Amino acid sequence: MLGLLRKYSQSVIIYVLFGIIIIVFVFTFNMGGAGDSGCGQAGSSPASVLVELDGQNIDSSLLYMGLALTLDPPSPAKMFSPAGYQEEMMYRSTRFFRFKGEPGFMLYNQDPRQVASVKVRKVADDLIETILVSEVAQANGLRATPDEIRARVLKEFTDPSTGKFRKDSYQNFVRYGLRTTLGRFEDFVRREILRERMIEMITAPVVVTEREATEAAIRASNTRSYRYLEISPTLLAEAMQPTLAEAQEWLANNEAAAKKFFEDNEASYQIQTGYDISMLKKSAASKRMMAAFEDPETRQAMAAGRADAKHAAEALLAELEGAATGDRAATFERLAKASSDDSSTKDNGGRYQTALELATISALLDPAVANAISQMAPNEMTKVIEGDSGYYIVYLHGIRPAQARGFDDVKNSIALELLALERAKGKADSVANDALAKVQANAEMPMAEIAAQINSQFAPHNPVRFGETGDMPDMPTGLTTLVSWNPDDIPGIGNNPELAKKIRTLTIEKPVLPDIERVGDSQFIIRLESAVVPSGPDAEAIAKVKEELLPLKRQAVYHEWYAALKAKAAKDGNLVEKATLSKIVEEEVRARNEAIQSLISKGSD
Repeated sequence: MLGLLRKYSQSVIIYVLFGIIIIVFVFTFNMGGAGDSGCGQAGSSPASVLVELDGQNIDSSLLYMGLALTLDPPSPAKMFSPAGYQEEMMYRSTRFFRFKGEPGFMLYNQDPRQVASVKVRKVADDLIETILVSEVAQANGLRATPDEIRARVLKEFTDPSTGKFRKDSYQNFVRYGLRTTLGRFEDFVRREILRERMIEMITAPVVVTEREATEAAIRASNTRSYRYLEISPTLLAEAMQPTLAEAQEWLANNEAAAKKFFEDNEASYQIQTGYDISMLKKSAASKRMMAAFEDPETRQAMAAGRADAKHAAEALLAELEGAATGDRAATFERLAKASSDDSSTKDNGGRYQTALELATISALLDPAVANAISQMAPNEMTKVIEGDSGYYIVYLHGIRPAQARGFDDVKNSIALELLALERAKGKADSVANDALAKVQANAEMPMAEIAAQINSQFAPHNPVRFGETGDMPDMPTGLTTLVSWNPDDIPGIGNNPELAKKIRTLTIEKPVLPDIERVGDSQFIIRLESAVVPSGPDAEAIAKVKEELLPLKRQAVYHEWYAALKAKAAKDGNLVEKATLSKIVEEEVRARNEAIQSLISKGSD
């Protein structure tokens, strides 16, 4: 069982956490309603078969319906932003978000880590699963009655304030939003219910046995901790910096190598246009999120919140515009500290610590803000800018001009860097050997003291880094830690199955690995610091493990079963993806890559 758990452990807690994210962030971040992106053509032309399945084919009309029911992935402009991260998590953890099934079955969605970033591919995968699993359900005698289908529709389209079924909203949603017929949509609902029935049939017999729970509880109680010394050429290079004269002498003999290094890393030496800005924000509910809600009371409350935020921003703008031009920057700082809703800049008076490129501003704030800033001159202030998640006022302090730099502009700094690294690599082995000898000869001496002894010769630099893993259980103690659990992950060092296997052989009697371990460019000396092996778990601990591992085991069993079902269908010719689907996916990939390149180009203008 533990091998199966290890394979699927992370996705269970991911679903738990994403369920919380859906509730907590729904009014704050842009979760994206079902848009028409990437599927307009499919709905306006005769349906063509994209995937042949034994039971029901997936054509362009069905794919469009799936696309309209599914959240969009975040736009490239939001890459690496908090809002973009939340959208990414929502996109990956949900299926057919606009017509959700029973919440308890969210656990059995695709593993979020394996979900395709391309929406067409994700939706096709979800539809394939729905059809394949529902066909097996029917073959096993399972049925979804008309009353069950009606109940699912009523649940989604009943007005919570009146208790009345919104028939017109339902029919308009299907006919115009999904561009399909009521009969075809209700057949989709039927298949979704059958999928849930089949999951219940497969997972109901699954239990965590007493032996499995006991073994897991014992492993959760077994903990080991390690301490280590790391010798990194990068850190060592800082301690072995040459003089400018030495670097220039090296450059005279190694100019070709320096030029190649520049060519390989030319972009990192260029200076892009940067904008020194202060920003004041009044947060509001996401506009796109509002569009996803059918409930009029919810939408009204969200709209009222946006109106309040806009009025607050306009009042602040009026105060700013009333200040003398020479006092405007100081007034902006004061008001941002007092009234801005942006926690990352509020304490600094709304000002960012460094000049930002337009692509970064678009991702951190909003594309509308980046567009406004691109048209400003230093010491100018915007009007109130409406963004998706609120309203912004921006003051532009100055512009850092772009600067194209060639090899001659940076050759001395390259020579300093490469010569220092060359020296460090030549010295690293002797430093590592010295460290290993000291650790082996002083089993009781704290490794931090050994690191300090070696570093003293490089003062004020500290090229030998001391680290510790903390307690590492053989298995996590609960769902809250499953998200980060990897038995081969060594805190501070990284994922390294071979090294993880080696350190498990260490004992209190023989605590030091006999050899220097290389991970990337670094060298490590590792010592076992403690090992706790309890006598055995009590009944309460075993019961807790049973409760926590049961959903994990059930999820793993279903995913294994479905993977085998899908593989067999493909092998038997009952699952055939047509070239048209591949072309649609390729087109979406191309469009996304072009959008990313466009952002990069704008940032370098």
